[in-house]
Amino acid sequence: MGKSPEKKRGSKPASTESNAWPVADAQERFAELLDAAANLGPQTIVDHNRSFQLTLTRSRWSPEAKELLLSGGRVGAAGKADKH
Repeated sequence: MGKSPEKKRGSKPASTESNAWPVADAQERFAELLDAAANLGPQTIVDHNRSFQLTLTRSRWSPEAKELLLSGGRVGAAGKADKH
């Protein structure tokens, strides 16, 4: 394609499309998925008959965002109530 991004060992998802990740690979290699989205552009996570696109945008550092990512999507461990 037009860009020639830096290549790291294992940075490409295992799929026919260079930006498509099976769900199991995306879960096991989450840090690589985030790196690919940051460095190579939008990444697609594919499930049996669904697909989801992950796009990262740079923003300022946020302790809430860090907690959200580290907790697997559940903010609340630091005293914030989960919304029901």
